[in-house]
Amino acid sequence: MSISLTALFLIGLTLALWIYTFIFLRSVMMERNLLRKLAYQDPVTGLFNRNALELFWKRSNRQESIAIMYLDLDGFKAINDTYGHQIGDKLLRRVSDHLLQVTNSNQKAFRIGGDEFLLIMKDYDADQVKVLAGLLLQKISVPYDIQGINLQVTGSIGISMHPSPKKPLPSLLKEADIAMYQAKRMGRNCYAVYQKIKQGSNVRSYGTARVKKLAAGIRKKTKVQSIQQMATF
Repeated sequence: MSISLTALFLIGLTLALWIYTFIFLRSVMMERNLLRKLAYQDPVTGLFNRNALELFWKRSNRQESIAIMYLDLDGFKAINDTYGHQIGDKLLRRVSDHLLQVTNSNQKAFRIGGDEFLLIMKDYDADQVKVLAGLLLQKISVPYDIQGINLQVTGSIGISMHPSPKKPLPSLLKEADIAMYQAKRMGRNCYAVYQKIKQGSNVRSYGTARVKKLAAGIRKKTKVQSIQQMATF
C-alpha cells in the first residue's frame, strides 16, 4: 500500500514539474515576443520601426538591387492639430493598412517617424516600382471615415532605385527624401524618381537636416538587445 502511494506521489510530482516547466517556458517565450515587438514594431501603426530598418539593412543580401519609396503625407499635420492625436493616430493606422496591402516577401514597410514611411523593395523592376507608387497614392487619397469624421489626405513619394546594392542606406534615404520634396514641389499627390531630378543647388538643399537626423538614428546602435531575430527578415 505504501509503495502504491509513493508511486502515485512521484507521478503527481513529475506531472506538476512538467506543468510548471511548460508554464514557465511559455511565459518566457511570451516575454521574449513582447520585447521583440517593442523593439522592432511601431506601436501606433503596427509597421516596422527604425530599429527594424537597421536590422533589415544589416541582414539584407548585398547582391540584391534595392528601391526605396519615401512617403510623406500631405495635410496630415492640419488634421492632427485640428482633431487631436487620437484621430491622427487612427488615420496613420489606416494609411499603414494600405502600405501592408502592397507588401510581400520582397517588400517591407516601415514607419520612420510622424507621418513619414518607407517602402523598401528588393530585386525590383523599375516599371513595377512606378506602378506600385501610383497605386499607393490612389489608395491613400480615398476619403476616410474615422469616428464619424470625414478626412482626406494625399501623399508625396520620392523614389530612389539602385541596381547596385553597395550604396549605403543613408545615401539612398537622402536621394529618396530629395525626390519626395520634388514631388511636393510638383503639386503633391504624386511621385518623383531621383534619377530624373536635375542636381541643382535648390534641389540638393531639400530635407538635408531631416536626412542627417534620420541617418544618425539609423547608424546609432540600438540599446535593445535582439533576443530573437525577426523571422520575416
